Amino acid sequence: KNINKYNYVNIQGLMGMATNTNDDNKIKTEFNKLQKFYKKYPEYFSILSIGMSGDYKIAIDSGTNMIRIGSAIFENRN
Repeated sequence: KNINKYNYVNIQGLMGMATNTNDDNKIKTEFNKLQKFYKKYPEYFSILSIGMSGDYKIAIDSGTNMIRIGSAIFENRN
């Protein structure tokens, strides 16, 4: 669809989370797919937000420019 038809929507970027797994290769593959899509449309996206407390290092290696590390700061809520 034509993204420009939404006058009051200003998309800044993409946000994604990887599968909840201990398989670093699977996480990296998923992050790299998001990064590839992000790079395909630089005119639309300035933010790539992938990675959380448990996988932020993989996200950084995969090109994220925003991470979410809430549980590393505030601890798990469980």
